[in-house]
Amino acid sequence: MHSRFPVVDQNMKVIGMITSKDVMGHEQDVLIEKIMTKNPMTVSGSTSVASSAHMMVWEGIEVLPVVNDANRLQGIVSRQDVLKALQMIQRQPQVGETLDDTVTNQLVLAKGKTKDEDIFRCQVTPQMTNHLGTISYGVFTTIVTEAANRVLRGYKKGDLVVENMTIYFIKPVQIDSVIEIYPKVLEVGRKFGKVDIEAFNDGVLVGKAMMMCQLIDRH
Repeated sequence: MHSRFPVVDQNMKVIGMITSKDVMGHEQDVLIEKIMTKNPMTVSGSTSVASSAHMMVWEGIEVLPVVNDANRLQGIVSRQDVLKALQMIQRQPQVGETLDDTVTNQLVLAKGKTKDEDIFRCQVTPQMTNHLGTISYGVFTTIVTEAANRVLRGYKKGDLVVENMTIYFIKPVQIDSVIEIYPKVLEVGRKFGKVDIEAFNDGVLVGKAMMMCQLIDRH
């Protein structure tokens, strides 16, 4: 059941939104146009589910009107509709690809401020999110582990096994956001490595991790 409704004119063009809270406390003969929220946010039929979820979470709204190119009302989409769609996407098996593969493929190397600085970027896709539409803890763990793995390969060929990891999840990250990962090697030996990792979104620190890894030679 919704508590937010679009207001349209005689041509079905969306001119505002009204909520039950807006109506409460007013006289019965007060016109809706006097208390509605004008110029509301809308989406079109071609807006992605991910973008709709981002708008809803970011703006704190439960319902968005769906309009055509002429701003005529076509329907509404609720946060519940969006979350159901995202969950369906997550359940759909990707042929030959695991979630770890998806995360690994999204993680790309970018240029740092200095020649020796490695920065990785990763865009948050629907498959990486939880039921709230934000990046899941498990995916964030996979991202920082993969970033540490790649940066340690620059020091020593082989694979790593995480022996100890401490993660601080500071701020939720929305769908379609781009995370920048800054891994910094603190120590590296013949059989171990220690990496400090910071994650940023739009310049804001969203997570940190400290990893102790065992390095395994490839034979």
